Amino acid sequence: MSSSPNKTLGDAEARFSSVILPESPASVSRQKNLTGLPRVARDIVADLYNNIQRWNENHIIGANLAKAIAQMKSNNIDDCSDDLDKLATDLYNVVQKLSGIAGAFEFLSNQMKSLVKLHKKQSPLFISLQNDQLVELVEAIAEAYKAEFKVKKFVLENIAHSRNKNEIMFYAVCWTHQQNINSEINLKLEMLLTETGHRKIT
Repeated sequence: MSSSPNKTLGDAEARFSSVILPESPASVSRQKNLTGLPRVARDIVADLYNNIQRWNENHIIGANLAKAIAQMKSNNIDDCSDDLDKLATDLYNVVQKLSGIAGAFEFLSNQMKSLVKLHKKQSPLFISLQNDQLVELVEAIAEAYKAEFKVKKFVLENIAHSRNKNEIMFYAVCWTHQQNINSEINLKLEMLLTETGHRKIT
């Protein structure tokens, strides 16, 4: 026979070489501080994540307050007691905190846009996502929370003044459900965390 197994294996090795993926600067620099634009981008994503945690904490507090208001109004639709006023004031304070967080999301989105404009190279800042994709992910997350803030504000303005039980329950569910912050938005966040080295690739 003209060809041997060894020769066939050698030919295969010549045709197929291993592919080396670019490493994230975040993973390369675990033993030292990340610098330059990758460091700024990574910090933006960290701030985004931290603000989402703050949002979640206030969302839960607000959900409990909305539920308490709904129960009180369901028991007495004409309730205008000091207890109801206290709950409404507490919910207002939560919405004020969420307003600040929504503003932070907008600021971080603009920061990422500016950073990408500064990065003149075509190469990605991190592993695989193009730089404009980083902007799109941060912007999509910021817009989702901005839309959700409008819902929270709408609930605040109406729940304590509801005139029937169906309205009351509708407002309480609107607060709790967070339709704008869905699995797609959560996936975008995970993509950002992984891309920038905050999440390990398993």
